[in-house]
Amino acid sequence: MSQKTIALLGNQNCGKTTLFNVLTGSNQYVGNWPGVTVDKVIGKISSKDWDVVDLPGLYSLSPYSPEEIVSRNYLLTDDYDVILNIVDASHLERSLSLTLELAAFGKPMVVALNMIDVMEKSGIKIDVDKLSEKLGIRVVDISASNRLGIDKVLDAVSNAQVPAVTNFFDEDISAKIDEVGKLLDDAKLSASARRFIATGIVQNDEIYLEDYKSSEKVMIAASRVRNDIEGKFNTDAQSYFPQARYQFIDSVIEECKISTESKTCMLSKAIDKVVLNRFLALPIFFIVVSLVYYGAMYFTSYLELIPFEGEEGTEYATITDWVNDNLFGGYVTDAVAKLCENAAAPEWLSSLAVDGVVGGVGAVLGFLPQIAFLFLFLSFLEQSGYMTRVAFVLDRIFRKFGLSGRNFIPMVIATGCGVPALMANKTIDNINERRIGLITTTFIPCSAKLPIITMIFASCFDGAWWFAPMVYALAIFSIVATGIILKKNRAFKEEVSPFVMEIPDYHLPTINNILKAVYERCRAFVIKAGTIIFAVVVIIWFLASFGFGEEGFGMVENVDSSMLAAIGSALCFIFAPLGFGSWQATVAVVNGLLAKENVVGTMAVVLGLDGEFEGGEADLNTALTQYFADMLGVEPTAALVPLLGLSFLAFNMWSVPCVAALGAMKRQLGSTKWWIFAMTYMCVWAYCLALVIFRIGGLVMGVLPFSFYTVVAFIVLGVFVYLLVRKDNSGLTPIRIPSRQV
Repeated sequence: MSQKTIALLGNQNCGKTTLFNVLTGSNQYVGNWPGVTVDKVIGKISSKDWDVVDLPGLYSLSPYSPEEIVSRNYLLTDDYDVILNIVDASHLERSLSLTLELAAFGKPMVVALNMIDVMEKSGIKIDVDKLSEKLGIRVVDISASNRLGIDKVLDAVSNAQVPAVTNFFDEDISAKIDEVGKLLDDAKLSASARRFIATGIVQNDEIYLEDYKSSEKVMIAASRVRNDIEGKFNTDAQSYFPQARYQFIDSVIEECKISTESKTCMLSKAIDKVVLNRFLALPIFFIVVSLVYYGAMYFTSYLELIPFEGEEGTEYATITDWVNDNLFGGYVTDAVAKLCENAAAPEWLSSLAVDGVVGGVGAVLGFLPQIAFLFLFLSFLEQSGYMTRVAFVLDRIFRKFGLSGRNFIPMVIATGCGVPALMANKTIDNINERRIGLITTTFIPCSAKLPIITMIFASCFDGAWWFAPMVYALAIFSIVATGIILKKNRAFKEEVSPFVMEIPDYHLPTINNILKAVYERCRAFVIKAGTIIFAVVVIIWFLASFGFGEEGFGMVENVDSSMLAAIGSALCFIFAPLGFGSWQATVAVVNGLLAKENVVGTMAVVLGLDGEFEGGEADLNTALTQYFADMLGVEPTAALVPLLGLSFLAFNMWSVPCVAALGAMKRQLGSTKWWIFAMTYMCVWAYCLALVIFRIGGLVMGVLPFSFYTVVAFIVLGVFVYLLVRKDNSGLTPIRIPSRQV
């Protein structure tokens, strides 16, 4: 058997890696392509002595990403013998566009029609022999995940032939492109490589234009071909070639595909007519978010389901009340207090165990029921296919502000945790789009921020239905505004990359998959509460319980005399303009920079040691409302209390994320300078947003007098408006590259 090198190519998520693993097993080598950080994966089929080069997943050979450039540069070499193109049978129209581009290289080629089982379940059948005839390429049907048809692939590769159909453009245009190719001054180029590069030059491919800009005869010839295309077909060259490909694909599929549209597909299309409607899509999204939060609060905080023995016999409590009042506020607290008493523990150890550990960690874990239900509903939306459609909807909006629907995918992940969400930004090809994405991804509330949202929601807004949509609207506003502001700066100069996205049919997720997703997220939340938050509340308890008095260092009876109060008092002036310039709130905010859950735990500890909090979420909410009211010198029912709560929430939501997320951000940015800029921007944005909310909001509502800080808030608002509407200094001419729904 002769040695062969196989170039394996296909769209993303088409099963290419699965087929590669089936063919090569563990016999693989992973390196990097020269000059880029794109993995170069090579495997060997030992039984055949063949090498398989797993090229990056891509949708076309246009130079929009490093992956596409790497793939086409490799194809222009003679370092391979056969092209093995894996095609997703369930999305044939999209996949065959790449197939036709690959056929133009004139190398022996095989098409592996993958996911044939999925396609047949959707009510579609393909005449494989007819497809082979029309494409002029050997086509074999396989199911890589089930290891079906692998022998047919190996046999086809052994006898691979050059595609019979390599040109499907207008004959006159094709001949003129060949003339351009002959003018290329590079003797090493094959005829097919010349043709490919010439086609790229005619389509204004930036890389090839740069390579051959010094060749006047090539530029003139290419310009003539463009003019001929525009005159003959009434369209520009960039549009003509993909249009010609899809016209050819449509004619092929019309003869080869037998489609009986499934009920699922028909139902998905019917739903999408409403869900993807340009006017209804966003309102529907906010309604869905409202229902998610209202549902989570209803099942955990309003619906009394759990029986317990009360003073009047059997009573019923909500899940949240039972966890906070009965579990942590009752059983756990009593058990720990009794254990300390039986062990004759000193006063400081009892205080640490009851006030510090149970009070702090218990307050955070008390929000676990709401978080679990939120994850339950969000997992259902993700796995049903709805969140993918939200990405498509938001692409229309984001694209106008320097972002794309690609940025929404990390934001969906960010609802669970910011660390993997930041790492997901590496899939964004455009470097400046990625930088903006890394700055804005954690603006979306993650699981660590949900306890803060729930705390403010219950204590200051009395469970108002519109609160959750307002928080998410502010998050999207922060993302959009940041995109506009940064994209107008020269440092972020680059066009938005095209967004190609596969939209699957709606389907009912399995209970096992949903419960697994909920379990994994809740498990991560509990582990964090048991490690980082535990350590922080112990430190907070120590600082809040000890200080320097007349008798020297020791435990203090009044928390206002503690070391924690001294530290917080030294820093609280920073937050005075935002309304929460007390040492308690300051300490909570600073601890929130380590882990956002610390905000709730810290407030529970400092209010508990001050005698305002005795355990349980209800007590914490009441104590926090009273604390805000006392800080403002008003009644707990005053309109200024919710405004202060929103200001406190705004800074904690949109300032820098936790330490772990900052580490992930630094790795993805790859630059200390950009990392410092990102942290500075996020802190400034959060501070200014909280300032405007509290000062201007209070003035408009008539609950705050006009003051120096009000003037500062109006100046900040004026600067913000200027940054939004100022002239674009990026040096770019805005163009619209529409997202493409597949």
